[in-house]
Amino acid sequence: MPSGQTTLEQVLPLLQVRIFAYDCLRRTFLGEPSKEFLRTVSHEGFIEGFPFAEDSALIHEGAENVSEYLKNQDVLSEEVHDKLHWDYTRMFIGPYELPAPPWESAYLNKERLLFQEETINVRRAYLKYAFLPKDFGHEADDHLGLELDFMYQLSELAEAKVSKQDIGGLVEVLRDQKAFLEDHLLKWVPEFSKQAARHAQTQFYEGMVKILAGFLELDLKALEELLDINV
Repeated sequence: MPSGQTTLEQVLPLLQVRIFAYDCLRRTFLGEPSKEFLRTVSHEGFIEGFPFAEDSALIHEGAENVSEYLKNQDVLSEEVHDKLHWDYTRMFIGPYELPAPPWESAYLNKERLLFQEETINVRRAYLKYAFLPKDFGHEADDHLGLELDFMYQLSELAEAKVSKQDIGGLVEVLRDQKAFLEDHLLKWVPEFSKQAARHAQTQFYEGMVKILAGFLELDLKALEELLDINV
């Protein structure tokens, strides 16, 4: 980022890239893949051009995994669609022991219990922005898909602050995103990603968890650069 005076409009492209990335990632991990989502990611260049892929070996490797899978499998067929559903279900839902539980507390809580202090801390971050998870009270707030959805919502809010020329509001949102990355996602997603990549039965999820881990790491740097801009 340039160190001189920068207009708010000049930071928009990076903000919009972050919206795109978090939208893709939240839709990947919020639930089993819909055919609509699979049709979207199958578009030529969608995964290959994932943000920051040229700056991250992990994102690049993950994108290659997903791209190869999409080229060799008809993901809209019932057979392949069912395989992807099962891969998501057995890793992230059950009914058997989960190889890669998708909750923050499963990695940071000694007893690996849900709805503990870790969950409450995540809820506090949500409440500042009146973010109420869809299945509040039934799904733990620290589910990966919900944490990514929160980052997506704040990314959209940051773009809205630029439209309103609200520099102070933009800085506050970006600082809160940086804090959420450091205090939550980056504390457990790297380990989650390793476990999920190891146990995935499809290249699709093997690749997507690599993309996830690589993107979060570089997004922290992007936020640091955005907060260092003189506007």
